[in-house]
Amino acid sequence: MPVFLDADAPEFEREFTALLASKREDSVDVNDTVAAIIADVRARGDAAVIELTERFDRLVLTPETLRFSEAEIDAAVAQVPEAERAALELAAER
Repeated sequence: MPVFLDADAPEFEREFTALLASKREDSVDVNDTVAAIIADVRARGDAAVIELTERFDRLVLTPETLRFSEAEIDAAVAQVPEAERAALELAAER
């Protein structure tokens, strides 16, 4: 399940501390773990991404919810202030 934090909220410090303290996967050899993840995604594609997202991000996706719709993208873009959007577009062009 994704966690959304608001830095201006009174409970931010407590929630952020709890997030940092939450269980994370440990690996003695990070390179081997990352290589296995990449190989899995290459071999199984979206199915691997869906499983790994649930495992690492605690977010349950389906093939239908794996991608944002055009309407969702347009709605999100509309919420970005014009100055910030212009800066992002300039950065993308570079």
